[in-house]
Parts: sequence; C-alpha cells; structure tokens
Amino acid sequence: MKLSRIIIYPIKSLGGIELQSSLVTERGLKYDRRFMLVDDNNKFLTIRQHKEFLFFTVELTDDGFVVKNKESDESINVPFDITEGQKVPVRIWDDSVDGIVAADSINKWFSSQLKMSCRLVYLPDESPRRVQPDWVKQENHVSLADAYPYLIVGESSVSDLNNKIEEDITYQRFRPNLIFSGGQPYDEFLWKEIIIGETTFQCIKPCTRCIVTTMNPETAEIGKEPLKTLFKQKINDKMVFGENSVLLSGQEVRVGDDISVTSKKQDPYESIE
Repeated sequence: MKLSRIIIYPIKSLGGIELQSSLVTERGLKYDRRFMLVDDNNKFLTIRQHKEFLFFTVELTDDGFVVKNKESDESINVPFDITEGQKVPVRIWDDSVDGIVAADSINKWFSSQLKMSCRLVYLPDESPRRVQPDWVKQENHVSLADAYPYLIVGESSVSDLNNKIEEDITYQRFRPNLIFSGGQPYDEFLWKEIIIGETTFQCIKPCTRCIVTTMNPETAEIGKEPLKTLFKQKINDKMVFGENSVLLSGQEVRVGDDISVTSKKQDPYESIE
C-alpha cells in the first residue's frame, strides 16, 4: 500500500489543495483547517448550511492562499496565519475556542461574495482544542476539523462504493487528508497503528458521514448517494466512510510513501488506550 494523495483544506468547508508532500503536526497537516468562517454570533459556518461554499477554490502561493469564487470569478489573498488582531471566542460544534479575526477587507469580501454577514477567523497555536476523548484516552488536539486531525480513505473503498451505485462518487465527497492505494476495501476500519513513510499514526474509529457527502462538489446538486448505500452497510448502526486518526510521531508525509500496518483492532470501534 502506498500514499497516493495528500490534501489540505486551509479554510474549513472551502476547497482543498492537493500536495506532493506535507509537514505533519498534532493538529493535522500543516495549514489544514486553521481558518473558518463564522456568523455574527461567532458560530462556525459549514457546507451543511451553505452549499455555495463548494464554489470557493483555494490555491497555495508563496505567501499565503488565493481564495476564488468560481461563480463571480473574483478572488482575494489570505495569509498563512494571523498573529495579531481581535481575539474572539468562536463556537465549533460543542467546543469554544479563541480565534483571531481576519482583516476587515477579507471579511467584507467574504460577506459580499456570500451575501451574508460573516467573518474569517484563524485558530492560533496557543488556542487549545482537545480531540473528543470518547475513543482515545491521550490528550490529543485538533484544528478546526469536525473531530479528529486526520482522515484516511482507501482508493479500494471508493471503488467498492462506486460498484454499488449508479453514479461515480469521487473522493472529494469525503474531504479526506490522506488517500492510499492498494489493500482491500475498508481495510482502514481495522487499522490500529500504521506507518506512512517514517511517520506513525494511530487510527481511532470510522468517520461518521453526513449530508455533505451527497453534494456534488462541482455542481452543488444534492442527491441520495452515497448515504443511501452507506445506510445499507452501517457499522455499529452508523453510516461511516474513512478512518479518523491522530499523529503519534514523525515530521512529514510524501506521495508515494509506503504504508505498513503495525497493529490491528479486533473491532472498528475498539477503544484506544
């Protein structure tokens, strides 16, 4: 098995960027989900509420990111990080974390493009957000991803799903960070500890899926798949796809890295001590 794709999503719910290599951190791949949009109550905004987020692409440059709205063909530059500015408590699911508000020009651009009042906030290193402790006992931390720092998906799993439905579902539907080739469909559900190149990850549990997977990433049209099929193959009474993971050790991953499984779980929902 080999690592075939690496993807970061610098702004939560907006477009991803494919890389040939990436530094790894406790909170996720470098730059992954360190920004998110919030409403006037400082509550996070996602594709679940605003499918128009799918029309925003993000590109990596030497000094930050270029965010472009494909519908208006307008774009704006966003820095890699924000170190100074107004700090506000922002809400993401059940968590409250301190974020730094972006420049007014950036907030006005997003508000204009989305036709609603919103602000872009950045999660600084000194603002902790602990991984949900239900399945893992260590005090790991995460960025602004829904729950865990890394999501791993197998190409074989995507192919198996496509064999069961009429339309082709691309990996973009699942917004993974690490995609691998080789192995059998859903092998990742029983991984406990793996090594990618020289980097070690602990696999926690399958990722529960939601309506976002039913949105065509190109057109934003909403269908019944893949949730209709995932419903038929539920695990622990949950519709799941991909494996949530945390970093144990290492500094970098590269496309083409070999993947080895050093230990397995007896059950996909086995608690990690």
